[in-house]
Amino acid sequence: MLTGLICGLFLLAAGIYLWVWRALIWDAGLCFVLGLLSLGITFLRAAYPSPPAKYAALHVRLAAWLTSGPNSVWRVVALALSLVVGFESRRQAPDADFTALFGLWVIAVGIFAVSLPGGRRAGQGVEPLGRQASLALGGLLLAAFLARAINLGGIPANFGGDEGTQALLSLRLVERPLGNPFATGWYSVPTLSFLLYGWAMRLCGASMAGARALSALVGTLTVYTTFLLGRDWGGRRVGWVAAAVVAFSAYHLHFSRLASNQIFDPLIATLGFWLLCRALSDCERGEVSAAWGWAGLVLGLGWTTYFGARWVSVIAAVFLGLRGLTLEPQARPRYRRGVFWLLSGWAVITIPLWLWYAAHPTDLLARSSAVSIFTSGWLAREIQITGRSVFFLLGQQFWKSVTAFHLTPDPTFWYHPERPLLDFVSGVLLLVGMVAVFWRARSPGRALTLLWFWSTLVMAWTLTENPPSSQRGLLLVPAVALCIAWGVEALLEICGAARKWDSRVVRRWVGVLMVMVAVLNLGFYFARYTPRRVYGNPTAWIGTEVARYCQSHPAEGMTYFFGAPFMYWDFGTLAFLLRDQVGVDVQPGEFPEVTAPARFIFVPERAAELAEYQQRYPGGHLHELRADDAHVLALIYEW
Repeated sequence: MLTGLICGLFLLAAGIYLWVWRALIWDAGLCFVLGLLSLGITFLRAAYPSPPAKYAALHVRLAAWLTSGPNSVWRVVALALSLVVGFESRRQAPDADFTALFGLWVIAVGIFAVSLPGGRRAGQGVEPLGRQASLALGGLLLAAFLARAINLGGIPANFGGDEGTQALLSLRLVERPLGNPFATGWYSVPTLSFLLYGWAMRLCGASMAGARALSALVGTLTVYTTFLLGRDWGGRRVGWVAAAVVAFSAYHLHFSRLASNQIFDPLIATLGFWLLCRALSDCERGEVSAAWGWAGLVLGLGWTTYFGARWVSVIAAVFLGLRGLTLEPQARPRYRRGVFWLLSGWAVITIPLWLWYAAHPTDLLARSSAVSIFTSGWLAREIQITGRSVFFLLGQQFWKSVTAFHLTPDPTFWYHPERPLLDFVSGVLLLVGMVAVFWRARSPGRALTLLWFWSTLVMAWTLTENPPSSQRGLLLVPAVALCIAWGVEALLEICGAARKWDSRVVRRWVGVLMVMVAVLNLGFYFARYTPRRVYGNPTAWIGTEVARYCQSHPAEGMTYFFGAPFMYWDFGTLAFLLRDQVGVDVQPGEFPEVTAPARFIFVPERAAELAEYQQRYPGGHLHELRADDAHVLALIYEW
């Protein structure tokens, strides 16, 4: 009660002080309301040490959340600071310096983290790895990192337009003054993820490789968190197999080599679910551990990256609701307290973003509305064009989604492998594993995997346009890997191998199977997929080669770009890679005033205009950019 009294008086004093000086009026009002709420709860506890039954549950929950424990005042301060950051970032001008506000938000997150309850830490209670296993895991992570990091500037060879746009926004955000990391930007994506990529480029260089470096690191970390999750849910062998599948999956490998924040989806899912399951395990053992709060922080970070990671919070909420129904009565008070910790950690991270959405409500659902088959108008158009029923079209969408790993290829230029998302060995193991997971669906880990897989498949693909679009389904990769691992376990059990064979023999055969998967995926990605240069569509190919030429031959004067309406000078690839060179778009039929020296760049669709400019400005030098099959990518006339 004393803590609640001190906290309430502090907040009231801060609010009244700000009001007296006519500063931060809305923030002062917020402090005032929180102070009154804290004092009200404190007085309620003093007046009703044993409250009436009908008020007991609410009273206990609020009191435990706000005023229990020696560090409660700091936890409330963390939430209050996050609110202040949110209100202030919304009031600042777009070109203001947000360094102080970002630092204050980091302090709020740090205050919350150090105020988490003591007791068992997230990783305690897990069987430690031996020396050999630790070396093997280190080797797996090193191999995963090398597969993602070697020649980042050349594989994939095309630098996509979306990659360039995100990289340019990231670089501008970290320039002085620091931009607003609590807003939304390109395609309504939260800008905090751009901030991380911008800092990575400050360390690794503002190039193709530097822009992609953070994704390679995040992809490698996902291999480790998948190992932790699989080991907790199914034992060491499940952890090893799932981690190996993620490490060498061509699908995951590809997005780990792109400067795009979709790669955060699997990391948020695996780390968040691992912490959540550790917290539930500790709750059943009789304590509320810090894992609850850390899980809330991780799930909150999912709202600041790509949109797929937001679905992790929904899956966690459904899973927690179902688990709460099966807990023993004596564990439920600990469970409720842990959920409050999770929600408060989630709130500390997301409050500034939610306050931004309060001022810009259309940004919250803008992207999902643009790709949803309902809100985008796709379903209505297809009914009118094809004459098919709603149920037929939904069934068609579901069929494309459910066969993405075995039959239907990705139709987008984000990946476009011209084959299913899995190799044939992994595809067989996935089917076996799915049956095994259904067969033992009462296990919490397998139940969560089923919820994770099927809900994501429906929301990311079935109910969106153009399934299975690879960039929206990346969240499925760890769930698929876990199912494959359980498929391997099921085969071993059926064969009786785990009982009849020596453990070294079992490890050897599982290792051979994983080597097959690795060879199939690495061979496909580096030997077959990469040379085709299909990623990013033809404009990315043209833009990348034009940028490489212009980087090696910097223009001395103005660059005139003849690409419209097919391609423009501000296309993301050119805008990022040639951000220091000046160029203008020349529309069809337009004849700009030109002074020497000048550079004219023609895309193939407008190559016929080159002759006229050679006549107008004779004596120049023509350079042709051609692909390996000799087709023209661009014509560059230096005058």
